[in-house]
Amino acid sequence: LMSENIMELLGSLVEKSLIMLEERESGSRYRMLETIREYAVGKLTLAGEAEPAALKHCEHYFSLAKKASRGLRGPDQGEWLEHVETELDNIRSATALAQAGAVDPFIAVKLPVALQGFWMLRGYCTEGRNVVRAALAMPAVQGSDMAQAHALYVGATLAESQSDHLEARQMLETCLALRRRLANPVEIAATLSSLSLARLQGGDATGAEIGEREALKLFQEHGEKIGEAIGLLHLGQIAAYLGNTETAHTHFEDCLCIARAIKHREVEGEAELRLGECAFESGRTDEACKHLERSLAICREAGDRRGEAHALGWLGRTSLEAGELEHARGQLDLALQTFRNFEMREELVEGLEDHAELALREGDPALGVYLAGTAQAYRERLDLARSKHPEKRWLARLDALRTALSRSAFDKAWETGRGANLDAAARAAQAKPTREVAN
Repeated sequence: LMSENIMELLGSLVEKSLIMLEERESGSRYRMLETIREYAVGKLTLAGEAEPAALKHCEHYFSLAKKASRGLRGPDQGEWLEHVETELDNIRSATALAQAGAVDPFIAVKLPVALQGFWMLRGYCTEGRNVVRAALAMPAVQGSDMAQAHALYVGATLAESQSDHLEARQMLETCLALRRRLANPVEIAATLSSLSLARLQGGDATGAEIGEREALKLFQEHGEKIGEAIGLLHLGQIAAYLGNTETAHTHFEDCLCIARAIKHREVEGEAELRLGECAFESGRTDEACKHLERSLAICREAGDRRGEAHALGWLGRTSLEAGELEHARGQLDLALQTFRNFEMREELVEGLEDHAELALREGDPALGVYLAGTAQAYRERLDLARSKHPEKRWLARLDALRTALSRSAFDKAWETGRGANLDAAARAAQAKPTREVAN
């Protein structure tokens, strides 16, 4: 059918109330009542057309996911994130069909590869990890080194984003062995780069740097600018972890230069964030705020909710440092809520640590000790190492909390906090109303 005939048919169906037209900011969409949908599926099945229609549907949304994956790497990131979110139920249906073996089984791996960026930036990592587990259980995937490696890489990246560093390292080590066997240098570099970050999160800065330098060399040799930018970003994080702030700053500036040149919004936003962290740790609060506000603006414009929460969290720290408690609460509460929603456990722990100081400054040291106890218990449970500057800040915070309470009151609040779960502690931290902030 020609497109004009299709529009005439749709108009006729709307007039008969068989489908409904919805006007949204993103455009017009049509939908059916569930009873009519079931009737239509029954008719398709009787006509022998249900399976061909499902296959075409899967093919269409697989194509959309691939286009979105490319789109997320450029200046139109925000538009593509919104587009995928709008079509998410259709994409889920396509994924389910691929997992059922009704189409090429490798689409069950290719879809997660295409959706990885969306899942991370919009907080669907748990869903994504379940999709990857299902793909890894498929016999066809288990029989293919390439398919396994792709699935393991996506699964590890999603695990890392939720602070499951051990699982991420294990998946990436298996992935790296497979990819070295397949001898694709760019994929080897990508795996090394992700593995380096996972090693750093586990406290192995030396192993992280060795792997990242190998990855960066491979990216540069093959002209992979996105990989090069991310490699520089990771080297900056490693240097910052070791307390080498000037070296970290240089790496982040180099990363930012590349990200701007290739218009990669996600990496640009993170590079600004890391430059803000460096300035903050060096005592240059005004400079830190400028970088962090740029990061926040980039992330909001690009629809990167994960990056937005990171920027708000760091802006909250700068507000705390300046004694702007009301502003700090608004920023820290908004960040903490996203960390909870996205199940970002390491960031959630860091958010509780910030709220512990906020509670102390607001005159509630018992709440501060409770939150600090929960944060410390989960750091130990999740094996989350602190770098040099945050560790120094943490020890000073504990000293201030001890000074604010009697020994018995401190011990009681600390033990209560250590026995609490993350979600309960986060709710306690946010007991005061969240305020929207302009920054």
